[in-house]
Amino acid sequence: STLSKSFCKHRLCLPYGCAPLHKIDPAATTSSIASKTARVESHQRQHRESINPTTMPRLLLAIASAAALRPLRRVATHFRKTRPAGLWNDPAAPTYDGSRPLRVAVWNVQYCAGIRQHFFYDGGDAVSAPREDVDKTVAAIGDAIAEIDADVVLLQELDRRSRRTHKVDQLAALRKRLAPTGLTCAASAAYWRVPYVPHPKHEHVGRIGMHLATLSKYKLADAARRQLPLLQESRVRRLFNLRRCALETPLVDGPTLVNTHLSAFSGGDGTVDAQIAELREGLPASSPWLLAGDFNALTPHEDAAALPRDDAAFFPDGATPVAPLYDGSCAALWAAPEARRSTYKPWTEAAPDRTVDHAFASAGAQFADAAVAETAGGFLSDHQPVVFNV
Repeated sequence: STLSKSFCKHRLCLPYGCAPLHKIDPAATTSSIASKTARVESHQRQHRESINPTTMPRLLLAIASAAALRPLRRVATHFRKTRPAGLWNDPAAPTYDGSRPLRVAVWNVQYCAGIRQHFFYDGGDAVSAPREDVDKTVAAIGDAIAEIDADVVLLQELDRRSRRTHKVDQLAALRKRLAPTGLTCAASAAYWRVPYVPHPKHEHVGRIGMHLATLSKYKLADAARRQLPLLQESRVRRLFNLRRCALETPLVDGPTLVNTHLSAFSGGDGTVDAQIAELREGLPASSPWLLAGDFNALTPHEDAAALPRDDAAFFPDGATPVAPLYDGSCAALWAAPEARRSTYKPWTEAAPDRTVDHAFASAGAQFADAAVAETAGGFLSDHQPVVFNV
């Protein structure tokens, strides 16, 4: 048209764009338009065929099959020995350069339920904690971690959307609270995740999601969950019980951090020994590493017989399962008897009376400034935060 020519000046507007007047070949233009029109009609025909009523059942069947296979794939992944773990990296986080020691905190936070309740696994009746207690404890633990000012924090027993703690995602809450401290990288691995636990009788645990979590000021290269040997019990009980694991998170250009929580209530049946053997086998052979967490085992410097009789029954009569890690082949936080600090406080005691939280590092590493940190307002968990430089 005259109008379009006036806008395009020396160009002719065609349905599929503009071309210079002096380059237009009428035959080529007609052929091009016909070709593009044919392609459009072909696409329209394919679209009509794709929604044809006769093809809809096949489409719905394909969608249903994919939806049905998804949980099966999830189950298959669930039982793999090693699988990816949740990983959140901050693009702005620095990379660890090794110019100074790492300041580390290790803490079993007892799912941020506080210590006012006497829980059923400790001889009490409580299963869940009041929402007010959970919220206050999450905040207090976050403040305590901020006060410690560690470069990396290894947490055990962190609930994520569990019924007993009112489905609070404690990792998300702590990450938000600790973001100003620089702990902006994180990883998480579940070791008790069951849709419904029908125990104990008076109040079921219900939905449970208990995790290991590692927080870091430095970028994490990866995050993997390594399955550890299970308690010697029936397959039915195993469906509902904890599946102990290790959370492996190598720092970019730094050591591999291995966070773990080993079996309690094994009664010295060899489960913890097998778990430690698996941990040792999975440690990097040619790069530095740090292994720490709640081992539910005493140091070689303690005698289980000195504990109350009911508590002593949870530990083996002979050597502690962690003895192989104290043989000098790697560095141990509590290697010297005088360096040991008690980390666990039973419900019946006023203060910690035993050491079940440990840290080990690859040969050549050195621990310094080890302490059990005091938290404002008293005890926040049955375990106390262990802090050290390595």
